[in-house]
Amino acid sequence: MDVLFLSFAMSSMIKDLHLSGGAAGLISSITTLGMLLGGIIFGILGDKIGRVKTFSHTVVIFAIATGLMAFTNDINHIYMLRFLAGIGAGGEYGVGIALIAENFSHDRIGKMTSIAAIGGQIGAVMAAVVAAVIIPTLGWHKLFLVGVLPVVLTYFIRKHLHESKQFIEAKKAC
Repeated sequence: MDVLFLSFAMSSMIKDLHLSGGAAGLISSITTLGMLLGGIIFGILGDKIGRVKTFSHTVVIFAIATGLMAFTNDINHIYMLRFLAGIGAGGEYGVGIALIAENFSHDRIGKMTSIAAIGGQIGAVMAAVVAAVIIPTLGWHKLFLVGVLPVVLTYFIRKHLHESKQFIEAKKAC
């Protein structure tokens, strides 16, 4: 949802912060660059320390960087926070797919990854609704506070999701 929050908030950010088109475009580009880097870093880390632990870290990085957007008007801070949020989001996607692939039988992987993708589309609709309610009444800063909510998800992930047998066996073999 947060990656889309940026899209919905961008016109308000441009107006409030007097951003040029180039500066606004750079915010999105930096987010994407962070996602690329996060996918690489956390994909490797997930292979080393475990998917569940790594996924939890990515959610926390993403959520904290997103929530901190509510407290800044400095373009350099925004660039930094969006880069960090991108790193978390990029890691989330790759590690999430690995978790699905390892925790479901081969005949269900397609279905489960499709459900995950549908979840992303539902998140997009939810982001639009949340942005439509929050931005006109509370402003774009407050929209990013909603991005902190996934931290609650990490509690449930760590409590209820365990490393796959496949991952544990692969680690024992090393």
